[in-house]
Amino acid sequence: MNQFLKKRRIAYYIILISFLFWADSCKSTRIKTGDLDINYTEIEEQSLREALRPVRPGVPGKTPFWNNYAKQFIYAPSFNFNQSSNSKKYKFVVAASDSLKYEFFADHSWADLSPVWENMPQGFARVEVFGLGTGDSIVELCGSREFYKASPFQGPYHAPVMKYDESAKQALSYLFNRDYIRSWEHRALPDSTYELYCYPAKIIGAITESMLLFSKLSPEHEKAALSIAKNAAKYLISISEPKGAPLEFLPPTYAGEARTAKNFKDQFMMIYPAKIALTYLDLFDITQENEFKDAAVRIAETYLKLQLPSGTWKLKLRKDGSPVTDNDCIPLDIIQLFDRLVDQYRLQTCQASRDRAFSWIMDNPVITFDWSGQFEDIAPLEPYKNLSKDEASALAVYLFGRSDENDGYTELAEELLRFCEDQFVIWENPMPQKQYNVSEWITPCVLEQYSCYEPINASASNMMESFLKAYEVTGKAIYLAKAVELANAMTVAQIPENGRYPTYWQLNERRIEGSGWIDWLNCTSYSAKIMFKMAEFINRK
Repeated sequence: MNQFLKKRRIAYYIILISFLFWADSCKSTRIKTGDLDINYTEIEEQSLREALRPVRPGVPGKTPFWNNYAKQFIYAPSFNFNQSSNSKKYKFVVAASDSLKYEFFADHSWADLSPVWENMPQGFARVEVFGLGTGDSIVELCGSREFYKASPFQGPYHAPVMKYDESAKQALSYLFNRDYIRSWEHRALPDSTYELYCYPAKIIGAITESMLLFSKLSPEHEKAALSIAKNAAKYLISISEPKGAPLEFLPPTYAGEARTAKNFKDQFMMIYPAKIALTYLDLFDITQENEFKDAAVRIAETYLKLQLPSGTWKLKLRKDGSPVTDNDCIPLDIIQLFDRLVDQYRLQTCQASRDRAFSWIMDNPVITFDWSGQFEDIAPLEPYKNLSKDEASALAVYLFGRSDENDGYTELAEELLRFCEDQFVIWENPMPQKQYNVSEWITPCVLEQYSCYEPINASASNMMESFLKAYEVTGKAIYLAKAVELANAMTVAQIPENGRYPTYWQLNERRIEGSGWIDWLNCTSYSAKIMFKMAEFINRK
């Protein structure tokens, strides 16, 4: 590493250490963030109590065990250990990071670890379960499992560096001034110097999303930002599948030969057309130019044609419409597109398909808890092997928003948030992983997926939005505290010199512009959007 990078790293460590001293001095107090008064003493106690409740514990033959590939837990887990035919009682022995053993007895081998969870320290642990016979003699070993006991929420962690809306505005201004963004102002073509344009639907769609948002904030740049937004959208429309093709009107997921685009050439991931269609509708609402609404409607009509009898779609399709793998799409983005077309534009032809897609979600991942990741740069894997919080947290927000329709939606949404937090939120003391530079992470943070178990700004925004919505619906202060701490961390991770939101929350070269690490535009755009939501909420308070 050159001397410049070393000096920058030292500077970031000094900033982080100062925030850690602040957080430590604030423990067990009431903290005011703007007009918010948060009692962290009560919340800390509540957090410790809630950690004793397992997340969707499995029961053989009844409730699937979703955590076979999980490595860490905030909430007391249960595991799919074998039953002993000769035992009616089981002994659990947990060897914890303090070199002590914690023991308890249960009448089945899949009991959760709540009897000892509160007393165990954070860190690596190993549990062994023994079937017992007469006089509690050990008959057989029924199973063992190593895992990491992660820290529950124990905020506060950081003071905000600046107001949330100012933070978001600086991040969007940084994007606006990038050459590979400004080039769209006068031509509807991507700048080849930005490698991530190899994922056009995702990345070029984010240009339209971010510049629409920026156009509302910066009157002096409104015209240029709208021109960029429109040209990016027009380019996506121009490269979409032609009329009459099996996937007609869908924008491509991959282009060129950079990164995984080469390996996944001519494959379409079915979540992205819905995302860009929603962006087209945002663009239409501002410009009133029909070509954008028409493009969104055409995409929706293609979804109607491709919907499977089950109610969903295959996650990835080839250009000829055949499935790449047997993995099903978790179609929440498609449902949200149908909802908007029905509710705002009165396109009633989408209603029945929307209902079938929603029923599929409720009858499948909600039951199995198989929240497998849906990412264009990761090949779909077998069930549970690459879990992510994206779809689960998005469904939680969706259910909170419709909680008046069903008494059970709020309870389910809260359970989904507990799953997301359990597996992907790092409040402090991350699980050591050499390949991920854990010692250099900015915490609290949120990890993306098992295949990219790293802190990503958009992942923090996922959970920030979810916790905020949970608070708005339930009024539980713990959710507000969690949303605030992630928003504060966003301002800590932000680069003070230029307002940039680094995609990776690490105190190393990944934070430094020009180091070779590229920021993902979609992550910046979404993070700015959610930071504005946080600011609007606080301003209302």
